[in-house]
Amino acid sequence: MPALLPAWTEADPELHERLAAAIDPERKVLEALERIVPLSGKRIADVGTGIGHYPMLLARRTARTYGVESDPALLAEAHQPNIRIVEGEPTRLPLRSGAVDVVLTANIWPDDTSLPAIAEGLRVIRPGGRLVVIGYYGRDDVGPLLEPETVALSIEATQRRTGWWLRNGFKIKVVHTRVDVSDSQLAHELLPRLYGDRGRAWLMAPHPSSLRLNLGLFHRSPETV
Repeated sequence: MPALLPAWTEADPELHERLAAAIDPERKVLEALERIVPLSGKRIADVGTGIGHYPMLLARRTARTYGVESDPALLAEAHQPNIRIVEGEPTRLPLRSGAVDVVLTANIWPDDTSLPAIAEGLRVIRPGGRLVVIGYYGRDDVGPLLEPETVALSIEATQRRTGWWLRNGFKIKVVHTRVDVSDSQLAHELLPRLYGDRGRAWLMAPHPSSLRLNLGLFHRSPETV
């Protein structure tokens, strides 16, 4: 399944830093995550951590933050203070059962092939904890830049009664955030890299200084049946 932000898979620290500044600049995802489960004093595992920029933000709020990554190129660049970054697969996490309070990941898609990764994430969570998947909710300005099948899957999976997430025990919290493209040089460098010809076409037309981006925090506890 195509990724929402394919460039996050590149082992380029400067690119990651610039993306981190442009995507969700007000950190609304972190605010929403705090409302789902307060992070102070908690142990959290970020699965599919990349080079560790996102867990660096989490580490300022949590007792212990683990980053789990399987890509050797990304692991080679993953050096962040106060974070333990380890090699591991979503279906074989290098953590004991009940080791953390929160598992955070963007690597689970709304498809039954993700069920083993969900089971593994729930295994390492303590009672009362949360598995939180950051995913694409859609119905925003970013949709036209993505592959049509990505958008269609996201919309189908987030239907309030019949969607994949609800059928599999998840609750949905929608985060209305944005991609800041007010820096013209940054926009012209990143959007084609992220979205190819669609990004180039968007830049050629009159456009606003930001793109509305609707993300979903899909969350469930180990106790959910």
